[in-house]
Amino acid sequence: MNKLGIYQRAQADCITTFNEKIIDRATRTPNKTVFIQLNEACEETSNLSYRKLIHNSIGVSKQLLEHHKKGDRCLIAIPGGAEFITAFLGCILSGIIAVPTILPKRNKPNSRFWSIVQDSHPVCMLTSNDTRELVESQLEASENTTHIKNIVNVEISNTEYPLYGLPEIHPDDIAFLQYTSGSVGRPKGIMVSQKNLFHNSGIIKRSFNHTSKLVSVSWLPPFHDMGLIGCMLQPIFVGGVTIIIQPTDFIRNPSLWFQAISKYKATTVGCPNFGLDYCVEKITEPDVNTMDLSSLKVLFCGSEPVRENSLRSFAEKFSSLNFKNEVFLPCYGLAEATLMVSGISQTEEPGFFYANRIKLSVNQIVVKTSDYHNMITYSSCGRTWNHTEVFIVDPNTRALLPENMVGEVYVMNDSVCKGYWNKPEETDEVFNAFTKDNHKGPCLRTGDLGFLSNNQLFITGRLKELIIVRGVNLIPNDIENVVDKCHPALQGNGCAVFSIEHKNNEQLVVVQEIKRVYINNFNQDEIVQAIQSAVAEHFDASVYAIVVIYPMGLPKTTSGKIQRIECRKLYLEDNLRIVFSWQREEHIQEVDAVDAVTVTPGSIMNWIKNWLGAKLGIDPHQIKSEQPILSLGLDSITAVELESELNARFMTDIFVGDFFENNTIECIARVAFKNCLQEKVT
Repeated sequence: MNKLGIYQRAQADCITTFNEKIIDRATRTPNKTVFIQLNEACEETSNLSYRKLIHNSIGVSKQLLEHHKKGDRCLIAIPGGAEFITAFLGCILSGIIAVPTILPKRNKPNSRFWSIVQDSHPVCMLTSNDTRELVESQLEASENTTHIKNIVNVEISNTEYPLYGLPEIHPDDIAFLQYTSGSVGRPKGIMVSQKNLFHNSGIIKRSFNHTSKLVSVSWLPPFHDMGLIGCMLQPIFVGGVTIIIQPTDFIRNPSLWFQAISKYKATTVGCPNFGLDYCVEKITEPDVNTMDLSSLKVLFCGSEPVRENSLRSFAEKFSSLNFKNEVFLPCYGLAEATLMVSGISQTEEPGFFYANRIKLSVNQIVVKTSDYHNMITYSSCGRTWNHTEVFIVDPNTRALLPENMVGEVYVMNDSVCKGYWNKPEETDEVFNAFTKDNHKGPCLRTGDLGFLSNNQLFITGRLKELIIVRGVNLIPNDIENVVDKCHPALQGNGCAVFSIEHKNNEQLVVVQEIKRVYINNFNQDEIVQAIQSAVAEHFDASVYAIVVIYPMGLPKTTSGKIQRIECRKLYLEDNLRIVFSWQREEHIQEVDAVDAVTVTPGSIMNWIKNWLGAKLGIDPHQIKSEQPILSLGLDSITAVELESELNARFMTDIFVGDFFENNTIECIARVAFKNCLQEKVT
């Protein structure tokens, strides 16, 4: 036993669980910093050593085990930072299954949060000083939370605890439930075992050549697999350090990410494709001209399709900051395989396959082309590591397909999770697949389409109809079930939701039938607003286009199943029977400044209307002062942008939460006026 009161393994290569890895790191480098939390000014608000992290985590474990036992579920309602990682490790050290979740919001539907609560049936909950009041108020308002016996507040202290009394943890024990994004009606909690977590951490380490010199800067939310496993747990696995930025701080000021990279000489960062585009759009040269990105060795891109134009634009714009194109490492993964399946290594540059889109379909050979007009570009997702096998199969017959032929991606390795929590039939269908020819398996059916070329994996699309917009995973059926009930003029079971690619981004399109009795008696603006509001409130997503069509105009199978692919085809060919359509405007006009005038609630209100009109592509004059701001279809990213620009323009101190508390434009303007720091904007 060492000075920490922790039993030390005889040899590091005997370690088989993530718990043992945590203890090993705390034993070998107790005084090394592992987590640094930054505020919006890039100032440190907390700093945890491995010693302090392990002792605080053990403290949480002991509190939980006073009332609960190994195998119980514990909901973690903490947005991130030192308290979150302490809570998470406290759970898995105790053998209690961690359930990270997005926080509920006041005065807004929280269907995802409540779906996770009901599905996982937690017996306890971990909160922080900042979240306890919110969570308790939500629980008090619900009648279905009697199974939650107690709430434990996580606070960082200097108290030290020995490891005695904690249960023995085995590789097959469930460490946590990772809930798939976007599923509202029937959430799926993926059972991630200690073995899964340990194996996948090894894949990430080997692919990116990580060592104890790893310095990571992350703004990704910890309740998503990429933020949790790729950015928060990977540094622990290799003995490195993570600098944490709150996601909302990144949205308000993405240059903060660059500032932290430069300040701490970060070596690895992760970012989905939309984050790269966001940096290119929002960061100006004066914001970052003193920063240096030369320390970066890895910028891994995943979570959504990686686009060549996004990589090129990012590299070109920030080349003056010594950003090198070769640090881009696209990768492929999914939560059902813990996180990472394949990736480009540090010794390789991103590769691209220029395919003929006309000749691209399942069970067809991918044909290269130089014809720009018929070209579609796919980024290589690299190769596999640590005894991972990837097969491309016919999704109908499960027969293996040869190289350069498109089929469904099957994965087999120790990172493939145990299945979905309390869903045995879906678990068997997704996690226990075997190939037809050589009976390889059990394999994970990813639902993704792709092909192999020169041992590199390329993802071409999705067999399952998942939509990814600005990093948010959306399930069409979930959205359809909400949209067709949001206005009395809309026909039930008459909605199709799909995505299109527009200007290198995936955009959400809603096609909805109108009821026959409303064909000559409807309010277009009212219907558009109802759909925008429903999608924004329930799914935190913005709609790009809305098409209302005549009754019986939606393509369906003979059994009544909506044919989304056919509907998308009709939309792109302009062959739908349209009653009316709406599309977000393309141009972003400059919002008029409010110079040399006395700031009033009215001037702030007009500025908000103009800003929303420019951002959302709607006529500002059609926006009513008494209109709830979220009814216009703001997603959370746009809401934070508005908060940031409103505060900068009027020297006020409004918070994005005020959009939910005082949800009309008039109320928000009055709150902003009340908080103004000066009477005139000069």
